[in-house]
Amino acid sequence: MKNYNSILISHLKGHDINTIELLRHLNLLGPFVKRLLIEESTKEITPPAELTQQALTNHCQQNQLRNEEALNHWLSERCISKDELLLQLSLPIKLSKLALDSFGAKAEARFLQRKEELDQATYSLLRVKDSGIAHELYLQLEAGETSFEKLATNYSEGPEQRSGGRVGPAPISRAHPQLQQLLRTAPIGVVLEPLAIEQWWVVARLEERMEASFDDAMRQRMASELLEQWITTETNHLVKAVCNRENAP
Repeated sequence: MKNYNSILISHLKGHDINTIELLRHLNLLGPFVKRLLIEESTKEITPPAELTQQALTNHCQQNQLRNEEALNHWLSERCISKDELLLQLSLPIKLSKLALDSFGAKAEARFLQRKEELDQATYSLLRVKDSGIAHELYLQLEAGETSFEKLATNYSEGPEQRSGGRVGPAPISRAHPQLQQLLRTAPIGVVLEPLAIEQWWVVARLEERMEASFDDAMRQRMASELLEQWITTETNHLVKAVCNRENAP
């Protein structure tokens, strides 16, 4: 990636010292520098016109702006022009392109590094504090005498009671460490024997396992994560450089 330090420091020199100090005092210097960095690093990227138009259409739908008059009124209330709005709406498109151009080659390595965090599962779960109750509920489920949803709703003592015991789809990595390995290896649809986790006895059943794959969408996601890391690092360096310049005798 290009080094933007000298360019942005030069740009910031055009701002009054009191303005920089006010931004710092209001904890807005970081966001301000980040936005300058994003605009500078994407200024040479021209997004496809159809994508920008689609972004404008989505914006109007989300804000219930049904015609040009409504859009102009919305813009007037916020003291921005349509061109400025289009610039804002085009930034995510330009950032996606910048991410692939700059970090697409490193995306697969990041995916492999993070794959276990990206795998997801949907599972049914109930938890109780009494071992005897847990084993009784397990036997009922294994025999097919009742549904997981009914037992979780009536007996579970955790927040999953409200969803009938259904959890996910959610990253497997967010589950308790003792449950994670079971979710990665258990057969789908098989009720697992009660498992002691901290103060609970847990009965679970894997419903679906979704292993992350490296497709075009994942390449974009990993590249965007790497770009965001770069932006955060560069922003921190630039803020420190600005503060050091302002504090210099």
